[in-house]
Parts: sequence; C-alpha cells; structure tokens
Amino acid sequence: MRTVTTSIALALVLGSTPVWAQSHGFVSVNGGYRPAATAFSDTVRITQNVEPGAIDTAYRVKAAPEFDGGGGVRVWRQLALAVDVAYFSKTASGTVTAQVPHPLYFGRPRTVGGEAPGLSRQETAVHAQLVWMVPVADPGGRWRLNVAGGPSFFSLRQNVVQDVTVTEAYPFDTATLATVVSQRVTKSRVGFNVGADLSYMLSANVGVGTTVMFSRARVSLPSTGHDLTVHAGGPHVGAGLRSRF
Repeated sequence: MRTVTTSIALALVLGSTPVWAQSHGFVSVNGGYRPAATAFSDTVRITQNVEPGAIDTAYRVKAAPEFDGGGGVRVWRQLALAVDVAYFSKTASGTVTAQVPHPLYFGRPRTVGGEAPGLSRQETAVHAQLVWMVPVADPGGRWRLNVAGGPSFFSLRQNVVQDVTVTEAYPFDTATLATVVSQRVTKSRVGFNVGADLSYMLSANVGVGTTVMFSRARVSLPSTGHDLTVHAGGPHVGAGLRSRF
C-alpha cells in the first residue's frame, strides 16, 4: 500500500513539471502590510549657555501598508531569477526628554519633555531573488508555489531629532518644550530577504496570489556627532495579481 501511495504522489509531482516548463516568466503586483512595529532610541549631545546638555528621543514606527511589485524569468528547470521592489512610508512620532542647561547657573539643567510629531520614515527596497518554483501535485496546474531568497538593497529616509527649543521666563528655573528640530537623513545598506508566494491561476496567464516575506538590514543613519543604527525591513504579508508568460 505504501508503495502504491508513493508511486501516485511521484506521478502527480512529475506530471506537474511540464506546466512549469511552459512558464518562462512571471510578474506580480501586491498590496501588503507590515504588521510589526519598530522602536529605537537615540541620544543627541547639545551645547547651550556654554554648557553641555542632552536630548533623548524614543522613536516609534507603527505597522502600516507596504506595496511591492516585481517579476522574474526562469533560467533553468524550476529555477528563476527575480527582482521585487517594495515601498513603505509612515509618519511616525517620538517622545523627547531633554536636559537643557540653565542660562544663569552651571550644573542646574532643566528637564523638559514632550511629543515629537512628524518623524516620517520611508523605505525603498530592491530585493534580488533566486526563486525555486516548487512542483505542486495539482493535475490542473492552477496552483503555483515559489520559494525565494537573496540580497536586498535598502534606501532608508528618516527624520532624526537634532535639537529642541524651550519656553522659559525669569528666573529660568523651569522650562517647557516649545518645538522639536529634526532633520531628514538618508542612508543605503545591503541586507537579505526570504519569502514564499502561493498563487492560483484563473486562466493560463492571469491569477491571484498571496506572499509572505521577511527582509532585514542594519542601517547607520548620520546623527549629531555619531551614527544612529536602526533596522530596515521586517515581516511583510501581501496579496495581489499574478501573470505568467
């Protein structure tokens, strides 16, 4: 019985191989979502009233939509080379706590704090992928499964807090946060990606599918007097249109 079952399974798998052989390439377009939030922190050293101070910022980038699209070409049997381009954008916020030097006395900093709005973040990622088009035991040839991975090139743009202004009045023993000064910085970095795509072909060339992917890179953003290291990428889930040719 086991021998018969194994033979049937092999026949189904081998029977689906010619369907893959008929596909020379594919294109996908997805609307997706990045479900994981990102948090990181930074400390900027400042000098005011001829005395050093510090600004601590806790950044929060919440989950948000992410869009991607790409395509690939079969190069050998079930192997294909592909490129996928993803874009993520989110207007985030942060919490600022600053030690601001006293204008009249040394060693008596005032603590001010508050929200830092408008700390936007944009990521553009180009994922180069080696794709294994997994044979599926589907006599109709409608189901397709791709497993992929490879290097990723990330371009990250992030608003980074650089300074604060305060509201104060004589005798200056207390102060309140007035504005947060941020600067948009950009940096690129190479990372990696792994993922899978499952599609169902509605016709010979057009179908729908869903994808899951994880990508990651460590990016060092220039801040005041130092680099701020953050993570780009993360988990991604999406669904959209598929085309085979």
